[in-house]
Amino acid sequence: MRIKAIAFLLTSIAFSAMCEKAIAHDQNPIAGEVRKAASESLQVYQKSGISGLISAVSDCWKLPRDFCLYLDAASHRLALGAMHSGAQLSEYFYDESVSKRGHAWLVSNGHGRVANEQYLQAVDQIMVRALVVQREKLPDGKP
Repeated sequence: MRIKAIAFLLTSIAFSAMCEKAIAHDQNPIAGEVRKAASESLQVYQKSGISGLISAVSDCWKLPRDFCLYLDAASHRLALGAMHSGAQLSEYFYDESVSKRGHAWLVSNGHGRVANEQYLQAVDQIMVRALVVQREKLPDGKP
């Protein structure tokens, strides 16, 4: 039931994200967590780079919760983006590593691997938009 509610809310967020700055105005608690994860990951990346993201995500997963899933997704996206600047992708942020951590958290919901994979894909898609919105809020417009 929880996964269905979260999936529904994430789908709602995705549709509203098509409008400019829609996520920024959404009062949904999950949207707030997604925005917070995007903002925190950008701040950590600016301050400490990829190693800071690895530490932040690793520390978060010590007390697993939905926020860690969002932080992991945001950090993964930033690490992938850093590759375009010539940085090598850390094994910590390989797709299969991020997916494995996400599945480990989602397995407790009782849904199968396919449902969990769909949920992780939805989180990733929403995180891309959330990161764009958060980057626009930065003074120089980049991490």
